[in-house]
Amino acid sequence: MNRAEIVNRLLTRTGEPGQTKKYLEIGLFDGWCFPQINAGYKLSVDPEKKSEYLTHEMTSDKFFKQNKDTFDVIFIDGLHHSDQVYKDIMNSLDVLNPRGYIVCHDINPPDEERQIIPMKEWPWNGDCWKAWVKIRNEERNLKMFVVDTDEGVGVITRGQQELLRIKLSDKIGYGLKYKDLEENRNHYLNLISVDDFERAY
Repeated sequence: MNRAEIVNRLLTRTGEPGQTKKYLEIGLFDGWCFPQINAGYKLSVDPEKKSEYLTHEMTSDKFFKQNKDTFDVIFIDGLHHSDQVYKDIMNSLDVLNPRGYIVCHDINPPDEERQIIPMKEWPWNGDCWKAWVKIRNEERNLKMFVVDTDEGVGVITRGQQELLRIKLSDKIGYGLKYKDLEENRNHYLNLISVDDFERAY
C-alpha cells in the first residue's frame, strides 16, 4: 500500500454522503501522487513548477497565509526539514475539516544517512520524523500513527493520545538524534502495519 492508496482510503471516511471531497497537497514535486487522488476539489502547492498538476506556485507558508479553504485530507510531502514539517502540520490543522486527516510522507527513515540534512543520498527522507515526535510530545487532542510502508506514511486526525513526555530542546532538530529513533521507533512513531491500517480504515 502506498501513500496515494492511503489518502484515497481516508478520503472515503470524510465529509457527508454526496459531498465533494477536498484535497490539498503540500509539495507536489513531479506530480506522481496528485492525479491518483479521488477528490472532486484538489489544490497543490510547490515553490517550483515541475508538474502540470501544480495549482499554486509558492511556498507552503505563503499559501497558508492567503488560503481561505478547508480540506478533508491534506498530504504533506514538502521540504523535508523538521522545522518546516512542523509548521506545515500545525498550519494544516487550522484548515482541516472536523472529520479530516493529515497525511505525512517520509516519517520512517530506514537508516541514518537517509535523514541527514543537507541531503547526502537519494532517496532522501530528511528529518521529518523529528517534527512528528515533537507534535506527539505536545498535542494531546490528536490521534497519530505511522503506517509502516512507503517510507513511513503518518496519519493525523483529531482524537486523543498519550503524550510521549520526552525532553526536547529549542535547537534545530529539537535535540533528537537518529539513535533515539532507532531505540524507540515503534514508540515514537506509533508504528502500525498495513494490515492493522486496513482493518481500522
